[in-house]
Amino acid sequence: MVEQHYTSQEKGHEKPLPAEADFAAALRRADVCDGYPSEQPAKHIKSLRDFGEFLLDSTVVRSFRAQLAPGYLNLSFLLLFWVFVSASVLGLALEDVFHVLVYGGYESRAGFVWGPFSPIYGVGAVALTLFLNRFYYTHDLVIFLVAMVVGASLEYGASWMMETFWHAIAWDYTGTFGSINGRTNFFFGVMWGTLGLFWVRFVLPIIKGVQKRFSNKSSKAFKVISWLLVVFILVDAVMTVLVLHREGQRTQGIPPATQIDVMLDDVFPDEWLQERFHNMTVSADVGKQEQDQAQ
Repeated sequence: MVEQHYTSQEKGHEKPLPAEADFAAALRRADVCDGYPSEQPAKHIKSLRDFGEFLLDSTVVRSFRAQLAPGYLNLSFLLLFWVFVSASVLGLALEDVFHVLVYGGYESRAGFVWGPFSPIYGVGAVALTLFLNRFYYTHDLVIFLVAMVVGASLEYGASWMMETFWHAIAWDYTGTFGSINGRTNFFFGVMWGTLGLFWVRFVLPIIKGVQKRFSNKSSKAFKVISWLLVVFILVDAVMTVLVLHREGQRTQGIPPATQIDVMLDDVFPDEWLQERFHNMTVSADVGKQEQDQAQ
């Protein structure tokens, strides 16, 4: 049976019913019909047509069809930016605590030259939000698998980029189960999938609640602060790229060619970078094997 949708004028409402609430209600009704006794007797499959209708109304198929619904969050640039900042700070803090508890000592795990930011967590949070926003109403297994692929791809891409452009290694999973060129492995893929499921089921509702509470109360001061922080993060990211690029040149014995190179050598020497990025190894040999194979 196909539901008929009415406009606000046909039903006499001043405003149309929210598409999200309408879709969620439809899913709940379908779940009741699928898993629990309903007022209507169960339909027996007697023909190929009945079997086709059964498949189209199955939980898995409806789970994929749910992606056609509007996204769970109303995404905007500033929303994604604050997701990036929050995840970068929180991820770095959790990683520092984990290292202290497991290895018994502090180690700087920052990813930018300035500020308490680890951009891999920020980029991961933004990627999960973008890719999984339309999967909120889908099956948990679908969310897990999508997050697993997205997270592992992100980890692989970040590792490849660091090795290729900056001759740097921040992690190496060679020899572990399911390792793909040492850049990611099965265990961390499962971790990404679990994180994605947690992100959709627990974090996105929190973000939505904050968004609803402050959507109509964003002050001018908040917007000014947000855009100032955007500029700072951009400068921080660009400076980090320049610093790492110059460090890679130093490992190859390339002398400074411009005044900017001289400034980078003076302000961000190798000793400073080793203290800032404890878990990063920079060497002229990093990535050389893959480059030779490509040639």
